[in-house]
Amino acid sequence: MKRNAKTIIAAILFAAAAMSASSCSTSQTYPLTIDGEQIRAGIYIFEQQAAINAAKDKIAEEQPDLDTSGADFDFTKQTVEGKSFTDWVNEKAVEYCVDYIAEKRLFAENGLSLTAEQNKSVKDNVNSLWDEENYYAQILYGTSSVGEYFEKLGVGRQSFRDLQEASEMREVLFDHFYGEGGSLAATADEINAKLESDYAAVADFSYDLENGDGAQAYYDRIVNGGDSFAAAYADHANRYLREVYDKQVAEAAQAAADGVETETETGESDLPSEPTTIDVPEEKEIISILKKDATDPAEEVVKQAFEMAVGEVRVVTTGEGDSVKSYLVKRYNVLDYPDLTSGQISTIRKSLKEDDFNELLKNTGSAYKVTEDGSKNLYKLEKILNFKK
Repeated sequence: MKRNAKTIIAAILFAAAAMSASSCSTSQTYPLTIDGEQIRAGIYIFEQQAAINAAKDKIAEEQPDLDTSGADFDFTKQTVEGKSFTDWVNEKAVEYCVDYIAEKRLFAENGLSLTAEQNKSVKDNVNSLWDEENYYAQILYGTSSVGEYFEKLGVGRQSFRDLQEASEMREVLFDHFYGEGGSLAATADEINAKLESDYAAVADFSYDLENGDGAQAYYDRIVNGGDSFAAAYADHANRYLREVYDKQVAEAAQAAADGVETETETGESDLPSEPTTIDVPEEKEIISILKKDATDPAEEVVKQAFEMAVGEVRVVTTGEGDSVKSYLVKRYNVLDYPDLTSGQISTIRKSLKEDDFNELLKNTGSAYKVTEDGSKNLYKLEKILNFKK
């Protein structure tokens, strides 16, 4: 998936190992000219760093057991997709710069524009990163702010602002073609198929009662006794709150018998309040949309939820020993809850058409003439990979 300014910032801030840098010339240089448009050094360095991140991800995929954490580990001795690390990164950095121009050209050709809110977001984001102290930059790189870090790489404020603006343009351009109502948007059938394969509509609650007949008793009430899942959910919640209340009352009574002060600092009674009764909710109110790789409420719950048929109820047990926990789980038809899946559909639209969008950029850029300037040789990968303040 093509990177953008926002995702690269996140990668930089949370990366496990220090990244990048590049030599900084005292005067402006233009390592590339693409279809007559000069690419400033700061933009090239940023895209070069993005290519290094992408190369590292590829290496992790190709060699999952490779230990890259050693101080003497040298990425330039690795291969990526059959090419040397250096060749792959250099080619990808140029490709990213071509994409940058293609994004801007297509944006203008289609009569698109950023809103005042989007322009303000770009400005505020750049100002914040450049001017405000940043904990992660201090810990990872020894710089006061992210802006200071970038400047030491050779990426100036204006270059970064242009990249951030291009990132916003990219989102608008994607929506223009592939968003809801776009001329190349995914069909409803494509979206629904992806929604059903990757997401599940699930209601669940964990059995937390200390006294009771266990999770199986609730299962029997739902499956054989005619109770709705929502009714079981509310009954369990009320019994649990009552248990907690009774325990607190008992503890307060014991404290009083032992002569322990039970008033708060304000002089008010510290006795618990009667729990509020939870009404039986509509089932839609207790349904969550789970992704296939989710770990909440528990990996085993998610795994079994995707194995269940729509309408099925199941007791799922997780953990071992003292950490054993039981859940009551019911699966629903995810297509029946469009108001709960709107966020997922936005993600699905992107996942279904991201490759098409990248291909559009590639095809657009294939017509561009790329000329490399001699200053491009100033920006060595070794300097990027061994950044020091």
